Amino acid sequence: MRDGISNITSGLCFLLKGPLPSLNSHKYTNGITLCVFLLHLAAAGFAMGFFVFKTVHDNTRNPRSRNARRERSLLRDWLLPVEGTVVLSIVLAFAWQKAVRAWPRAMVRVILWSSFAVTLGVGALLMCFSMLATVGLGVAMVVFSIGTGLYACWVTRRVGFTERVFERAVQPVDKFRGLNGPAYLMVAAGFVWISVWCVAVIGAVNFRFPGLTILALVLSLMWTAEVMRNVANLTASRVIALYYLRGMQSSVQFSFQRALTYNLGSACLGSLFVPTIEALRILARGLNLLEGEDEFMFSCAHCCLHVMNGIFSFGNSWAFVHIAAYGAGGLGHHELGAAAAALSSIVALE
Repeated sequence: MRDGISNITSGLCFLLKGPLPSLNSHKYTNGITLCVFLLHLAAAGFAMGFFVFKTVHDNTRNPRSRNARRERSLLRDWLLPVEGTVVLSIVLAFAWQKAVRAWPRAMVRVILWSSFAVTLGVGALLMCFSMLATVGLGVAMVVFSIGTGLYACWVTRRVGFTERVFERAVQPVDKFRGLNGPAYLMVAAGFVWISVWCVAVIGAVNFRFPGLTILALVLSLMWTAEVMRNVANLTASRVIALYYLRGMQSSVQFSFQRALTYNLGSACLGSLFVPTIEALRILARGLNLLEGEDEFMFSCAHCCLHVMNGIFSFGNSWAFVHIAAYGAGGLGHHELGAAAAALSSIVALE
């Protein structure tokens, strides 16, 4: 096994036409994005603190005022349901993670088709409320679910290889005690952040331009939550990647520290663009499967697919593995080919 990994590593070096990059680079990746995120985090923290203070102030100094009554009503009607939903999501997430580790092959198909089924079901449920906003959101989710369903059909022939990759990826997990620790910390931090955020949103309802203010808070929450997720992603990616590339049992704590320091800028940048790029790529592939008499629409879908594939080559979720292992930026065409060749060889090892 170790000889095979060494040969793969040598082959990867040859494909990259250069020496293997340092595993302990002390350069901060994507420093500009890191600075922007930290400034955003400071601004978001200040805004949330202000709105929480405003909510408390209104309900302690003027409890009978119109604003205070409205805020208490929102707290009563929305805070507990939102908190309950978050707790339920955490429980389901850990149950899902346990299922992935126990049955990695079966979960590949479950993940593919459950995303289609759940999105379609939620979209249909939203349309049942017969409100303009919910109907619009429901239609958007149904359209997206159709795209994910078509994508699931398109990748059927690759499921077998993906199952093998998935199975090999989770095999070393038991060798690293505490690998789930960063995920637990990020979940706990996210729960606290969302709890404060909910109270801040209620305080923002009575502020000037409430719609824009709440929209800004929502976008801030989405970016922050995605960064937290990708910090855990970078940590696990480094531990597993170094195990296969170098045969190392690296420290989970050290990898977590790197993800929070040197590689945090890449997590911030990827959290902004990767989800959008991957969602658009799925839709483009789904549209490309629609064969009909409308040659113009088919050509447009085909063109969009080529554009998204080009963008995807320089920014996708696999780049997090490369960043975690080498502390470098995203992968280009040649590096993606080399990584794919090495991955295929690793999976073939028995």
